[in-house]
Order: sequence, then C-alpha cells, then structure tokens
Amino acid sequence: MSGVSDIVRTLDRDRYLSTLFAPDDTRPALLALYAFNAEVSRIPATVSEPGLGLIRLQWWRDTVVSLYAGGNGAGHPVAGALAGAIQNGGVPEQALTDLITAHEFDLYDDRMPDLTALEAYLGETQSRLIQMAAMILDRQAAPKASAAAGLAGVAYGLALILANPRRRDVFLPPGMDVAAAIAHARSRLAEALALLPGLPKPLLPAFLPVSLTATFLNRVSKHPDQPLSVSPLRRQLTMWWTARGWG
Repeated sequence: MSGVSDIVRTLDRDRYLSTLFAPDDTRPALLALYAFNAEVSRIPATVSEPGLGLIRLQWWRDTVVSLYAGGNGAGHPVAGALAGAIQNGGVPEQALTDLITAHEFDLYDDRMPDLTALEAYLGETQSRLIQMAAMILDRQAAPKASAAAGLAGVAYGLALILANPRRRDVFLPPGMDVAAAIAHARSRLAEALALLPGLPKPLLPAFLPVSLTATFLNRVSKHPDQPLSVSPLRRQLTMWWTARGWG
C-alpha cells in the first residue's frame, strides 16, 4: 500500500491529507480510489496525441471490468489496490467507468459547450469521487451524501479549473468569464455547505478537500491571471480546522 499512498501523496496531496482524518480501516480503500483517480486524470497530460490517451483510458476501463469479474489487477499496484477497495468498500463499477469516460474530454481541445455540460463533467469526475469515498467510509449512510456530493463536486472542480489559467480556455463555456465562474462556484459551495451539518459524521472525510474551495476561489479572485499558489501548510491547516469543527 505504500506505493499507492506515495502516488496519492505526490499527485493529489489534498486528498491524501484528507485520508489522515478517516478511520484506519477505511484508509487503504480510500487511497486506492484516489490513486486510481490520479492515474486516470493525468493520462491526458502524459500523451502526445488523443489516440494514445484513448488507448490508456480503455486499458483502465477494461481493467475495471476485469476487477469486477474477479481479477486481481494483473500486477499493477493501483489496480491491485483498487480490487481491494471494490471488495471492501462496495465501490460501484458504473461510477468508475463513467469517471474514465468523462476524462476523454480532456484529450481534445474542444471547448465545453455550456454550463450544463460543464456541471455534468464535474459531476462524473469530482462529485462521483466524493460519493464513492462516502461509500467506502459508510456504505449504509452514503446515499444521504448524494445531493451534497453533487454540489460540492461542482464547486471544488470549478475552483480547480479556475486555478489553472490554461484550463479555463477549454472548460469555461462561452459567455462565462472568470467572475461569473467564481460566482457560480461560490453558489454551489454555499448550497453544499448548507447540507453538510445534516450528514452522518463518518461521511465527512470524503468532503474535506472541498474545504479548500473558498481559499482557491479567493486567490483566483485576487490574482486571476496567475496560477494558483496556496502553500501546503495552509492547505493542511484548513483541512485540520475543518475536521476539528466537524468533530
């Protein structure tokens, strides 16, 4: 599991930190889920042409199907860990394959056509991830997190897009500038936060990365033309204070 943990710590440190606030018995499955997401998400940035990316995404799609058919990951460390997450956490196959398919959009330079399409994309890539994490944390209670996960994923995912000026040109639909996108993200975040107090506490670690959304949006608002710069310590303290408040 150390290899999988290292992948998440390197490629998705915010989610890695969030697992430190989860119960020990759920942490391996959470790390496996987040490592899978990190591996799939980075494919578009590591290939020279869309066709190669499609091949790698298809490999993951086939691997997920194999895991649900009883496979063990064929020696791939992340796939092997994901097999355990599927068995122990009840992560749904369709959610994993939908996440893979959504990232096909990242392989091309096509602009997001409208806000509905953008929210659908963020729903598959961010909201579903929160919901799957909630299932690992407490499978019985997880359905109660569905609405909050949907809203939180859009807010957090939009903040991440805004934090990268290069991604905005593709992901912000026509007619939506940075100010409008920030306002929409803040609105979705407020809706999500209003639902969190009603959720069972075991589910809350799934939402910890979302606690950084307001910080990201504030930085983008002040420095819209610069890449996001929030220190690791600030991120860690934000999540720590949030977890402390939830406790």
